[in-house]
Amino acid sequence: ARAFERDSLFSLIAGPLVWTVHFLSLYIFTAIACAKGFFHDEILGVRVVQLFGGAVTVIAVVLILDAMILSYRRWRGMPWDGEPGPLPPHDANDVASRRRFMAYAGLLLSGLALIATIWETLPIVFFATCE
Repeated sequence: ARAFERDSLFSLIAGPLVWTVHFLSLYIFTAIACAKGFFHDEILGVRVVQLFGGAVTVIAVVLILDAMILSYRRWRGMPWDGEPGPLPPHDANDVASRRRFMAYAGLLLSGLALIATIWETLPIVFFATCE
């Protein structure tokens, strides 16, 4: 079993963690590119910053979607018992309800991280200057 499939808080923070790494790598690379003056340099006809930003964004989106799919499966009770589980609220005082709540929270946090990841990439796509 993958590490994400075990009961842990890591599945709750997987999406926001990927978002954080994406944010830091994107903006640190862009700051260095602007400071060193190679913002407009090109590789195979594509600007370096846009190429790096696109590659990092694709990787981040794939990882966040994987976290979302896993959280959805854990929330709905699949594939272990085959039957979808109950919908929220998961407020009973038992282990199953707590696990479903954590999975639902992980799904929502990963959805927020997906939107934020795409949103923070837009300036690199539309603005081609360091000024």
